[in-house]
Amino acid sequence: MSAYLSAYWKRVRERADELGVDGCSFGTSARLDCCLEHDIAYRTAKTVDGAPQTKEQADTRFLACLQRHSSLGWWSPLAWLRYWVVKTFGTPSVRSDG
Repeated sequence: MSAYLSAYWKRVRERADELGVDGCSFGTSARLDCCLEHDIAYRTAKTVDGAPQTKEQADTRFLACLQRHSSLGWWSPLAWLRYWVVKTFGTPSVRSDG
């Protein structure tokens, strides 16, 4: 993993900790980072770097992250299942502390 990506995921973990988000159930370390990034977007309506982000953008980014971290890539059934769940049932909760 490049130094930039390592620093990025460190920022994701730090911001998630600040917000008190916990990621996905049953997430491994790579998937957990994707879940934390997604939780940050749902809580703040922004990327970890502060760019505005809609629910649809957050869900699509979540899918892409899960696929990148899967040996099956685009074909990962777990990535598609998690994406379907957040797309169907996910509800962002933007808070004033975000």
